Amino acid sequence: MEDKHGLPRGERQTPFQVDGKTLWEDVTYDVHGAPVTVRLDGRASHATAGVAFRDRRRDNAAELAGRARLVYGWRDVHTMPCAVAAEVRQILLREGWNPEGSREPTCRCAQVS
Repeated sequence: MEDKHGLPRGERQTPFQVDGKTLWEDVTYDVHGAPVTVRLDGRASHATAGVAFRDRRRDNAAELAGRARLVYGWRDVHTMPCAVAAEVRQILLREGWNPEGSREPTCRCAQVS
C-alpha cells in the first residue's frame, strides 16, 4: 500500500515497552522524521478483555510519549486502501514527514484526484 500511494516505507514490528512488557507495533515511521504508529487490529485476536486492556494501555503510553497512532482492521486496508493511505499521509505530514523526493503514487485513486 505504501509504494502505490507514494508513502515512505515504515518499519515493521517495532518493539515498545509498555508496563514492563515488550509490545510490537505493526508499522512505525520514526525513521522518516514522524513519530507515527499504525496498528493493524484483527477482531478475533483483539476482542478478549485482556487484549483490549493491553491495547488501551498501549494507546495511553503512545499518547504520553507524544506519538500519533492510527488503527485499522483488515477490511479497512483491503476495501479502502486509498482512504487509509490518505489518512496515514495526513498524519505523517502533520507529524513532520517531508515528502520531498518521495516516490510518485501509482494508484488509480491518486490519478483521479
